[in-house]
Amino acid sequence: MSEDRRKVIKRLSSTTVAGAIIFILTLSIFLFSRIRQVADSEYSMLLSQSLLSHGSFTLDAYSLPRHEPVWHGYYFKNGPAYQLEVTRGHLYYHLPPGSSILSAPFVAVFNLFGISAANTDGTYDRRGEVIIEAGLAAFLMALLSTIFFYTAQLLLSVKWSILVAFGGALGTQVYSTASRALWSETWGILLLGVVIFLLLRSEIGKRRFNPVLLATLLSWMYFVRPTFSVHILAITVYLFIYYRQLFLPFAVTGAAWLTAFVIYSWSHFGQLLPNYYRASRLQFSTFWEALAGNLISPSRGMLIYVPSLLFVVFLLARYRLHLVHQRLVWLSLAIIAGHLAVISSFSHWWGGHSFGPRFTTGLVPWFVLLGILGVRAMLNWHEQRVAGSSRTGWRVQLACGALFLLMSAFINTRGAASHATWLWNMRPLEIDQHPERLWDWSQPQFLAGILPAPPAKEIPPAVP
Repeated sequence: MSEDRRKVIKRLSSTTVAGAIIFILTLSIFLFSRIRQVADSEYSMLLSQSLLSHGSFTLDAYSLPRHEPVWHGYYFKNGPAYQLEVTRGHLYYHLPPGSSILSAPFVAVFNLFGISAANTDGTYDRRGEVIIEAGLAAFLMALLSTIFFYTAQLLLSVKWSILVAFGGALGTQVYSTASRALWSETWGILLLGVVIFLLLRSEIGKRRFNPVLLATLLSWMYFVRPTFSVHILAITVYLFIYYRQLFLPFAVTGAAWLTAFVIYSWSHFGQLLPNYYRASRLQFSTFWEALAGNLISPSRGMLIYVPSLLFVVFLLARYRLHLVHQRLVWLSLAIIAGHLAVISSFSHWWGGHSFGPRFTTGLVPWFVLLGILGVRAMLNWHEQRVAGSSRTGWRVQLACGALFLLMSAFINTRGAASHATWLWNMRPLEIDQHPERLWDWSQPQFLAGILPAPPAKEIPPAVP
């Protein structure tokens, strides 16, 4: 056996072992972190059960309390349960159906062990719902952590790739949000992680992506969360410019999936798209406050809760002349800007009861990609630097990067492991009724339970 072949086998072996370790460790951490954020996703596993047991998107077969329908801005909710929509006399899970469809095979496995979101008498089993969501979310995000590692491996060494993978897994909303329950972002960022891996692998010339597969992944990103339409549009333009020979099968596949989704919506709701997908939900009355909040709010700011992003920005700026695959950098930045613009157009921009910048969870795979490209640029510079130049600046820079990464991990661990950070949404005043708390630097959400709790306040009665 030649020496080159031995090196390849050794590298593949070390890569496989490292990937397995990352998956096992992150899965264990996600499973044993005790906070479960089942909010928007409540009843989503019941929909999966309905698809398995009854082949139906309605929840009519289950003994759920039927309340007087209440108009909730753009749909009729089932009394206080905003997750349930009443349409044409039927009861539906209001949020996007994509996560429930993709989760159905996993729900079937849980059923084999006697775990279900439905009791045998047809009533709702919330405990079963939480168990399924907790296990599946942890599994999916451990898988995403491994995908981060293999994506980094396309440009970096095993050691640097491990660092990137754990940074993306434990220092971002992957840990504090997406692994806590089956938020619609959970399936979305897993699919997006695969998309980015395929794009980068194609860019470096290893293997051209399959346009049918890529269009399918992007379509399902839309089915699990409509905000991903920004990503889909930008990637579509990117492919049209740089991969025009693959664009036709990509476009035909995407159109076929969209047609199927329109047929689903028309047959169930009598309209082209479900209510959750309405563009009329976008408003711009609080845009600038929302944009600032999504970036620097002490309780929802992306740069506050993931400070390692500041180091990534530094790397991209400092080593811009050494960046490789710059068109992926521009694609990432365009998507980040568009995503921020969309989520800042919601008057309810803080995302209700959640931890930190939940609405920017969908950007995490792009942050990881930029981190990979930034580190590669830094290493390119380091390899080319003049012999005898000072090592002090290099060491200080690495130390600062490590500090920012540790800060990010600490903050997001708080969201995944501290019950006080979840209670912050309700105490001392309910966040949706008192959004001014989002700007209170004396009581940031990630320090709830560490800082002295403010005295309880009585919420004034609502004015009819």
